[in-house]
Amino acid sequence: MTLVVGVFFLGLFLTSRPAIQRLISPIPNHTKVAQKEVFGFAPYWTLSKLDNIDWNTLTTFAYFSLPVGADGTIDKTSYEWTNFQGKKLSDLFAKAQDHKVKRVVTLTQMNKADVETFLDNPAAWDKIAQESADILNGKHLDGVNIDFEYVPSNDKLKGQFTNFVDSYSKQLRAKTQDPYITVSVLASSVRFNKIYDIGKLSKITDGIFMMAYDFYYPGSESAGPSAPLYGYNGGKGPYWYDVSTAVDDFLKVADSSKIIMGVPYYGWNYPTSSPTPNAEKVGLRAAAVTNAKADDNKLLSVTPVGGWDEAAQVSWRSYWEDGQWHVVYMEDEKSLSLKYQFARSRNLGGVGIWALGFDSNISNFWPVLSANFGGNGLAMNPN
Repeated sequence: MTLVVGVFFLGLFLTSRPAIQRLISPIPNHTKVAQKEVFGFAPYWTLSKLDNIDWNTLTTFAYFSLPVGADGTIDKTSYEWTNFQGKKLSDLFAKAQDHKVKRVVTLTQMNKADVETFLDNPAAWDKIAQESADILNGKHLDGVNIDFEYVPSNDKLKGQFTNFVDSYSKQLRAKTQDPYITVSVLASSVRFNKIYDIGKLSKITDGIFMMAYDFYYPGSESAGPSAPLYGYNGGKGPYWYDVSTAVDDFLKVADSSKIIMGVPYYGWNYPTSSPTPNAEKVGLRAAAVTNAKADDNKLLSVTPVGGWDEAAQVSWRSYWEDGQWHVVYMEDEKSLSLKYQFARSRNLGGVGIWALGFDSNISNFWPVLSANFGGNGLAMNPN
């Protein structure tokens, strides 16, 4: 959900691979930990795939999404709105409520021109605040996540975005009862001067959802991990930036308790010149693959070539198909556990998932989350 919006529309068909190699993560050790935020986005296209949610571990269930127009109105002709009104989501909201999980709706703007027009029009801010209040009050929901994605740096828009979130938050709090307000931001926002003023936004809102993924994306020149935990090494590489550095940058301007570190349940499948990590991309853009699809096709556990990227602390796999090598970086139980340990070491407010339904019943992601962040869970140490 960062540099490339196309991450929201994932799709990949992979055929089964022969069983040649299986990478096994070490058995973890355990220590007690306290519960933190576990924030999960539920895209409208995965609502039928959420039977495996661990409601005792999840703390916030965020429907994704309701698109907001440049004039501040929610698009009620959209498929997203139809799903928002449907029985599947209603049942999921009911389960969340039964387990005292916060129920949130995500408001999105993904079009550059719409973002610019909206931020230049305070009347549009008032409009979306009123429509949001009507929705929260009408469906008895707990809050909103604001996900307006704008890549270029622009100091004017940065100020406008802060003013919008401030105005919106004040209005929503006046019109509803104690709403939980979070805002999604690019992981590179502090170091690379995006429109998100992390310091100010952290004071205005209840939480900052740091989209700590898409460090590598379909347009990247080489295969790379969506969320390298390490590898920046003060600019010496091999990665241009990494999750740990981004988090530390955020901590320079915001309180750790306000930061929710997002993790990806997907990876990018790159056509490459060789079956090696960071191989040069060739031909078409990379395609996205969820962990569920990867598990269905044995890509995570069984491929002709695979390994562990020590710099990024992420697993990679490679295979040959139709005369072309492919390299895929994917999060697994080991890499996710290391990210969760890192989040705890920085005393962050918690972690978030992009996205619910992207995992599979055999991926064991929920036990890893529960072990690290469940209220009565155990912290996992994969070393």
